[in-house]
Amino acid sequence: MHVRTHLVARLAHPSGYCSGTLLSPTTVLTCAHFFRGVDRLVNVYVAGTRRRVKDLEVIAGTDIAIAYVSPVRVDADTVFPTFGAAPPTFAPTATFGFGGKLRHPAARDGRFLSTMPFALSRNLRTVVQPAGVIFNTTPAVKGDSGGPVIANGKVFAVQSLILDPFGINLGVATVSLIDERVRESVDKRAR
Repeated sequence: MHVRTHLVARLAHPSGYCSGTLLSPTTVLTCAHFFRGVDRLVNVYVAGTRRRVKDLEVIAGTDIAIAYVSPVRVDADTVFPTFGAAPPTFAPTATFGFGGKLRHPAARDGRFLSTMPFALSRNLRTVVQPAGVIFNTTPAVKGDSGGPVIANGKVFAVQSLILDPFGINLGVATVSLIDERVRESVDKRAR
């Protein structure tokens, strides 16, 4: 899986952090649940810079948010990630994120298992719709949420939930699939 790791973002506020990906100089794709109850400034660290979230759009019914920041300076020939469809069952995937308090984003290789119409978090506060299920050989952990999930060189989902009954990470992750609502929201701001 090829991704430009300098475009993987770390979003942080005083009580936590998550991951995301820079889709354009002003657009960061991430998870929505990170912003629940956040009433303070959120910093975005990406491409060697720090930006503040200026505007936020949560895609209703999903665990996907689009954060807008002041333009991030990148090389003129930078190729930003593009969206793709969910891969077939057992196709290889890679989830990128800063989970586990990493200083640099790591890739968590896995296999796509299936799609589901929706999934709910343990506390029922996070709805993932449509959802996908991945088995990661190196399990996703807290902090990977919001990170891009790649198959065939394209972002097809955002990391959302991990399956860790009784604190045991089973390596199974739920991802929020990119659908038409997300594509339309990103496209309307790009115009």
